[in-house]
Amino acid sequence: MGANALNRSLQPKAGLMVLLMLLMIVPLMPTSAAGDIGDASKLQAQDIAATFDPVSETTTITWRNIDTFDVGYVANLHEATYTVYRHSEPITPGTIASATPFANVTACDSGIYTQTYQCLGGSNGTHPGHSTSFLVGAGVNDTYFYAITTEWIENEQTYSSSELDFDASSLYVGVDEVTSPVETPIFFQAEYSLEDSETTLSWYNYHDLPNSDAAMPDTRILIWRSEAEIGRENGGAIYQGLPTNYPVELLANLSSEHSEFVNPISSNTNRESYYAITYFIPNGTGPDEDKVDLRFLSGNALSEPILEDNRPPSHITDFNAYFVGNVDGTGTTTLSWSGSTAEHNERYEIYVAGDGFTSIFETGPSLVASIPENVNETGVSLEERGIRYEFPRDLPVGSLGSATYCIVLVDEIGLFDSNTSSGSCSTVQEDAYSTWEKEPSNVHAEFIGDRTVRVTWTDQLGVEGERYHIRSSSGFQPGPQQFLTATMYHGFANDNVGTFDIVLNDSIVSTTGAPLLWYIYVTSEAQYVHTTGSYEYMGLNNNSFGPVEIDITTPTNPSIVDAESRGDLGFVALEWYNLQESNEVYQVWRHTGDPFDGGQTSITSSDAEGWELALSDVDVGGQTSATIIRNVPLASDTERDVWYAVTVADEFNNTNSDILEGLSGNSILVREDTRAPSVELRLLDDENSEYTSPSLIAGTYTIQIEISEFLPTQPSIEVFSDTGYNVTAGGELMTLIADNNLNPDKGPVYSYSFTIPGSASAGEMTFRMTLVDEADNTGIITNTSYHIDAKGPTVIIYSPSPSSEGSKYLYGNKINLMFAAEDDVQIRDIQYRFTFNYGGLTGVTSTSPWASAEGITDVEGDLSILVSDMDFSAGTFDAGQHAITVRGIDTAGNEVSQRVVFVVDFCRNNLEGETVCTFEEDLKAEPEPEKITPSLSDPPYLLVWIAVAVNILLFIVTLMIVQTSMSGPKKKKAGEEEDEDWMSEFIGTSQDLDMDSITGTGSAKEPENEEKKEEEPESEPEPAKDEDDPFAVNLVQRKARRKKKEVVEEIDEDEAEGIFWDDDDDDDEEEEEEEPAPRKRPVRKRPARKAPTRKRPVRRKANDD
Repeated sequence: MGANALNRSLQPKAGLMVLLMLLMIVPLMPTSAAGDIGDASKLQAQDIAATFDPVSETTTITWRNIDTFDVGYVANLHEATYTVYRHSEPITPGTIASATPFANVTACDSGIYTQTYQCLGGSNGTHPGHSTSFLVGAGVNDTYFYAITTEWIENEQTYSSSELDFDASSLYVGVDEVTSPVETPIFFQAEYSLEDSETTLSWYNYHDLPNSDAAMPDTRILIWRSEAEIGRENGGAIYQGLPTNYPVELLANLSSEHSEFVNPISSNTNRESYYAITYFIPNGTGPDEDKVDLRFLSGNALSEPILEDNRPPSHITDFNAYFVGNVDGTGTTTLSWSGSTAEHNERYEIYVAGDGFTSIFETGPSLVASIPENVNETGVSLEERGIRYEFPRDLPVGSLGSATYCIVLVDEIGLFDSNTSSGSCSTVQEDAYSTWEKEPSNVHAEFIGDRTVRVTWTDQLGVEGERYHIRSSSGFQPGPQQFLTATMYHGFANDNVGTFDIVLNDSIVSTTGAPLLWYIYVTSEAQYVHTTGSYEYMGLNNNSFGPVEIDITTPTNPSIVDAESRGDLGFVALEWYNLQESNEVYQVWRHTGDPFDGGQTSITSSDAEGWELALSDVDVGGQTSATIIRNVPLASDTERDVWYAVTVADEFNNTNSDILEGLSGNSILVREDTRAPSVELRLLDDENSEYTSPSLIAGTYTIQIEISEFLPTQPSIEVFSDTGYNVTAGGELMTLIADNNLNPDKGPVYSYSFTIPGSASAGEMTFRMTLVDEADNTGIITNTSYHIDAKGPTVIIYSPSPSSEGSKYLYGNKINLMFAAEDDVQIRDIQYRFTFNYGGLTGVTSTSPWASAEGITDVEGDLSILVSDMDFSAGTFDAGQHAITVRGIDTAGNEVSQRVVFVVDFCRNNLEGETVCTFEEDLKAEPEPEKITPSLSDPPYLLVWIAVAVNILLFIVTLMIVQTSMSGPKKKKAGEEEDEDWMSEFIGTSQDLDMDSITGTGSAKEPENEEKKEEEPESEPEPAKDEDDPFAVNLVQRKARRKKKEVVEEIDEDEAEGIFWDDDDDDDEEEEEEEPAPRKRPVRKRPARKAPTRKRPVRRKANDD
């Protein structure tokens, strides 16, 4: 190819390159997108939209970045942040201060959109826009608005946009947000117990709240445990069992009445747990639509985990102890270790023993110190700073030997491992020796009674934490060689106690009954010989005391001489004797059962079941008499058989608790009786039948009483009334009619008869009986339940209101029936009955049977005034007049009744808007038919006048015609021939009259030129016309029975509508049938009429066809 050809081929390409270079030097101009609103330099969000999802109860807000390209501010999108707001009203610059921000969104991530133009949100860029969601709370039903503000950094300064244009960065139309109300357990709490190693979950059920509905059937409670917080975001996934990045389990599925659940924690557990709880409600939102609220908005899920830890912390591995002696004879052991970095708020407990130990719960170890975690003012612990802990232990003078120290790590909640390890223990030789005593001093012993020897001493000097052992020997003092084998060991006491009580058990007795002689020893075991753990010195230099005289012989039993129950004074007088020793003390016991098992045994003990102490510590002091008397108080209202016993204790509290039965024993059976006699009273009439009424009338009565116990004397009785009637005049003795000694279930029966005369005034009767039993208990029994009844009851009817007062009860209302009966004594019964259709005004009268009243209130509580209050529906009565009759009957049989007449009616509004009541209408007289009397000028009479006038006119014309026809014919004049026949033609005859035909005296043929009549059925000849034709020929015809012609009757508009104004239509039709010819009914104009208040429809007779 030549050079020219080559140049020609390159020319187009060169031109294209030049064009591209020219475009590159053209300054870039801002390109504005048509969709942006507002000042693009303010980076205002565009095309905001919001959508509420009722399923997830989430509102999603979307928007885009600006689409206007300007190198001056597009680059600011990389440094811009959107803030999303929510408010209950449109968000404007004036209301945004009260709006709630809930999300911050980066406008353009420079790591993804490296070029600034890519941040544009429309056709000029590639940014897809933004979206954020708002979880709407429970029970929301409102409209909310959303808006977005922009904040950016430009030249290291922060700018913010206050532009909030509708449909750009602020919603103009709000979003309707409707969420379900919370229906979950509330007040959900979790508490872990280290002692029980369990977590207790408690809550309050939503359905137990006041004014809330009960739980739906088969409602269940679901409980989850998770190692991550359970909430609205993950509740659905957990419920559906979807995989999670953390352990989660459904702990329980409980019935809805539970309010607590205990989750046992397995051993060696150390974890943080989140718990959540909700309801599973079958068909809760509809048929086959279960309801489970997985939003966890009511505090039914833990927002903070609960620590479940029963795993002891690990041992310290570098524990060390070293000792340094001091010049004053004391010394210091320094203990050091490295703290635990795995625990927080831990503490370190140090134990020591003379020998090594594997557990701090062994007998030897003792707690030296408890050191908390060392944290400085900045909150950093020693272990975090790499510094070892140190604890100096100062040793007193006299410390000598080997000591083993062990450290125990206790975590924040108190967990620790009680076992030791090699790294947590350290042994050290401690020597702080100086001169000191190896045993206690001032040892003393004394028998204080109650089988007790009290030993005291003074602690030895120079040691701490020593232990003192107490031993004894009987009758002699052994040497150091026989000390352990010849003495009896009784126990030990720690330092700083200085006393010990030796309590002799029952196996220690005095075989001769004489006091025992004992020697007492106190030895010291101190922690100063560490190589052997502890050392007990038994040199017996200054640590013994004796002999001690010990009296443990039991005294002999006392003997009871007598016991008497005095109910009137309220005690049992008990007498016994003993006094074999001085300073004796007695105990009085009581048993309400059978301590000797019905005679099967004769000895028991005060320690046996059933014995109770009645008198304690009866101290006779220096009394010399062998007989002792004491009064044992009795409770009021008591009547029973009780065993009493007396036991004795000597001055050393040696007690003889044996209780013996028999004459020489120390027990006795006593009848405790502080209860006055009671009676069952019966009143008999003159026929010896029981009189049950509280009302007494004239007659003879007998009072019978059965007494609860036997009496040593006859009871007395007083009979009188409060109105002056007195039978006994101060009292009379009653007569014994049956002692019932052979019947243990019945008491003696006494009687007294009295008579009430007919003149006795009404009043309250009093029967007062005085009884004295064998324990001198006096009973005064008064009976005032009977009255002399001299008048009948009174009855008052408060409701219903009587019809005489103009009241009535309408259907749909309630009729309140309230009445009362009052008597001077008692009302036996109060009854009522209804009389339906009382007076027979609207129906047949009937009466219901007597019925006892309900809803009764006893006003005074003694049946003297009874008030009944009942309700009846007015619909149970017919509309009409009824009556209620009430009667009261007192206990004497007196009867009084009252009646009230009332009205029940059924009222409604008719079509004219008037209120019509059934009973009122039935009482009204039948309305008279409305008579319409037309005046002489009304249309009917006007037609008559016209008809009369026409008839008169026709009559005159007829007379004229007859007169003309009877006159002779005139001579014809010349020229009058053509007019001769005008009259004939006028009257329908020829010149020659056929008088026979006219008068009917002869036969004549019909003229041939007569017009033929219309053919009619022979059976139905044409009826005569209503009006005579004055021009018709008077033909004489044979009389024949006319047949009835079918009349087609006109139906006027009123009849067609079913409205009949005249009740006499049927009579008119009958008259028409009797007429020889049907008569046309004149059409007349009816006068305007008022609608009758009451009409009865009248049926018209049907036509013959």
